[in-house]
Amino acid sequence: MTTQRALLGFSSLAAMVVAYTLVSNAGVLRPEVLPPTQQIIGAFTELVTGGRPPPASEEHVHAGHHVSSDHVGTLLQQGVTLQASLAVSVARVLFGLAVGVPLGILMGVLMGWNRRADDYLHPIYIMVRSVPPLALITYIMLWLGHSEAHRLIPVVYAVAATMVIPAYHGVRDVGGTYLVAARSLGARRWLLLTRVLLPAASPSVLAGLRYAVAIAWMTTVGAEMLMSENGMGNLLVGGGLWSSRLQTKADPAVIMVGILALAGAGWAMDAAAKVLNVRLTRWAR
Repeated sequence: MTTQRALLGFSSLAAMVVAYTLVSNAGVLRPEVLPPTQQIIGAFTELVTGGRPPPASEEHVHAGHHVSSDHVGTLLQQGVTLQASLAVSVARVLFGLAVGVPLGILMGVLMGWNRRADDYLHPIYIMVRSVPPLALITYIMLWLGHSEAHRLIPVVYAVAATMVIPAYHGVRDVGGTYLVAARSLGARRWLLLTRVLLPAASPSVLAGLRYAVAIAWMTTVGAEMLMSENGMGNLLVGGGLWSSRLQTKADPAVIMVGILALAGAGWAMDAAAKVLNVRLTRWAR
């Protein structure tokens, strides 16, 4: 069954690549909107190897061969490569998950387990989660200056806010009969929390982890696009700060390379979270 699903997934992916190649090469849309596949491959090669090909002649240009753009040139002058940018963004996402997930679970469990804490904290949580993570960047810079903090704190904040709800509902949805049975057997508060509530809430929490991974990626790339000298967001907007970005014409082939790299990294991390979910909640299936 798993092999069949994998084959179907690869088949749909191959069909998308073929369809994109046919449409982009047919000239249905301008190359500035839908870059041909060979331009995407050329941009990918340059961004991975960190080198530019020799200048192409006019015949090569008319024949559809890839020509290096200002976007690629700006990135390569700054020493930006695809693999290095992806590694930086992955590190930021992992940091956000490592710090934000425990914080979100802690708050969700506290609100779900303690009615009084829920009464006090729930209204505050609703207001806090309504603030977009990227809106915090300027305020963080006022306090901590231009540093890595204004890229990491919004990711931690977004992940923590995302994980509160699955932890909260996971604890709240535990059947009352389980709690009554555990108490009748002499389970105290700590034993009740660690042996009944948390295991019963784990399917909900681990399912929420997959959503938190997606939120972490969105926030990380958004923060990098606004204010970062490295990472995938910086690669997408052309490198440098806003003064130089405004002078650099974006290359759609580079943008497509960045989007595909982000899609691949996001898929891999989601698959890892899915495997973790299956293995840790095997007892519930």
